[in-house]
Amino acid sequence: MANEEILAFLFAGMLIAGTLIILLSPLIFKLTEEVTKWKLYALLALVLGVMGVSVYVVWLALTEPLFFLPFVALVVGLRGASPTLLYRSLRDRFELKNFWVVIKILLAAGFIGYAGYLVYSIIVDVFQAFTGPQSTAAVLSEQLIMAIGGSFAIIRVFSKILPESLKEKPTVWVSAILLSLALAVLAPYAFPNYDIYYRLAGLGGWLLGFVVIWRFP
Repeated sequence: MANEEILAFLFAGMLIAGTLIILLSPLIFKLTEEVTKWKLYALLALVLGVMGVSVYVVWLALTEPLFFLPFVALVVGLRGASPTLLYRSLRDRFELKNFWVVIKILLAAGFIGYAGYLVYSIIVDVFQAFTGPQSTAAVLSEQLIMAIGGSFAIIRVFSKILPESLKEKPTVWVSAILLSLALAVLAPYAFPNYDIYYRLAGLGGWLLGFVVIWRFP
């Protein structure tokens, strides 16, 4: 099995795991309560359905990349929004601290630095005559930070749709992290045909985040 196929099924596995954790959270935190049989059957059907659909979609995406377009849209949207949401989440937590100005400056420098690196990597790939080294560490760190920002984005979505009793549970964060890692880190390697769109979305996301830091403190 090719490396891309292994990564594709690992991607599917993380999506399934992240989704199932959220779906099973009500049961996990209510194990001591009485659960009717029909609810258990409904939950089992839902779990099997999610697993089946996820594996089938990944199989389709491996055979025909067009079927991966909905996931591409998710990855592009996540990369475009992650830096800004990461900044806003950190601002909400640390804005009143004395060292917030230092954090803000570091974030602005990091955002513009990652934007610059993505511009460089795009130029290297588009204009093949200009070849230069591309740092694996820089690529992975950019994707991991995107994943952190993506986790905050997914948490915001969860907070809108989850019942109050689940919003603060650790399973919500575990699910968000798994989903974000799958979309922000694994997808570019599992489905590299859309790599240029991932990087363009990332470039837009870092630049937007920098503008938000600079213009809207």
